[in-house]
Amino acid sequence: MITHQEQVVRRPAGADFSEKEGCFVKLAEGKLQLTSGEDKAKDVFGVLTDPAEADGTCDVALPGYGGIVGVSVTGEVADGDKLALDADGKVKKAGETAVVVAVALEAGSDCLVEARLVEPVDVAPAAIALAASSAVKVKSTK
Repeated sequence: MITHQEQVVRRPAGADFSEKEGCFVKLAEGKLQLTSGEDKAKDVFGVLTDPAEADGTCDVALPGYGGIVGVSVTGEVADGDKLALDADGKVKKAGETAVVVAVALEAGSDCLVEARLVEPVDVAPAAIALAASSAVKVKSTK
């Protein structure tokens, strides 16, 4: 039986990630690639905790990891903000529509911040406005 006591795994880098600590990754053909703002929750493999050069072996904390990790943020985030995928494996403060992957445990701007990983989830707007062409017209009965 194979068991792991930690939620950290090792996988080969698909590019030079030596400066990508805290960036989120996905798997493509068995190698790690950076996520983008267009990826879905199902695409997220984890976050780089010990990055490596191309074809080197990286340590990746899996979603839901029980500890605190550093995540690379773009823009400004506050303690407690939900963090969503952004370009180049980084995260930003989650908006109305996003793939939430972590919660910030400190404030920061364009840097590495401490965060708690969560299971990735696709978040949609709370309300969807009807397009003008699909609006129903109601006729007055007076």
